[in-house]
Amino acid sequence: MVLASELFNVSEEVALVTGGGTGMGFAMARALAVNGARLALAGNDPESLEAGVNSILELGGQAVAVPMDVRDDDTISAGFDLAEAALGPVSVVINNAGVAHRDKATHLARETLRNLMSINVEGAFMVAQEAARRMIRDGRGGSVINVSSVLSEMPMRQVSAYGASKAAVSQMTRCLALEWAKHGIRVNEIRPGWFDTGLTAPFLKGPGAKIMADQNPTGRLGETHDLDGVVLLLASKAGAYLNGSSITVDGGHSIGR
Repeated sequence: MVLASELFNVSEEVALVTGGGTGMGFAMARALAVNGARLALAGNDPESLEAGVNSILELGGQAVAVPMDVRDDDTISAGFDLAEAALGPVSVVINNAGVAHRDKATHLARETLRNLMSINVEGAFMVAQEAARRMIRDGRGGSVINVSSVLSEMPMRQVSAYGASKAAVSQMTRCLALEWAKHGIRVNEIRPGWFDTGLTAPFLKGPGAKIMADQNPTGRLGETHDLDGVVLLLASKAGAYLNGSSITVDGGHSIGR
């Protein structure tokens, strides 16, 4: 019989979180940090990263800021080098960096689509790849957690590009999970529903927030602490037999009222 404190123990983990300075990325990083993990907050906004690191340090955790643009392979490699030098080998990666876009499909510019795919899909792939190369090189396993969305499967008007990018992340998750399982690397995804963050602000402005909350069986939007349990599950031994899985955290929105 294993106690929950042992099963969900992340005190030996070093986690790198892309987009880790704000929103859901920081919330997941904080959940790991207060439970003993060492955190590398990665991103291209120095101010938010510094604020995030300071917040974790004030809570008694360990964290460093890691400059990283997921569109640039050199900064990805350098970011992992920095994290390893400061904290040790990265054992948990949370692919959270992303952008959203809302527009009619007939109005969507190629450059907008290209940038969205570059960050949401290519960036997530290259970060996972860099992590896996190092884990395989060192003969150790690890956990890659991709942040997708309920919109990867749930159609919605004016978000075709974003939905397509998250569908790609979902399929990527399954393919990488299959390929890397023999190396002890688990790859899973979290599919958040509607959370009130900077990323979703363009969608929830005006009456949007109340409309989406009213459509949810729970009658509310997600709050960032609602992700604490699932990220601890996927980062710890409690999720040791979860691989290629998708966990939806949306209050039941995707199954209807």
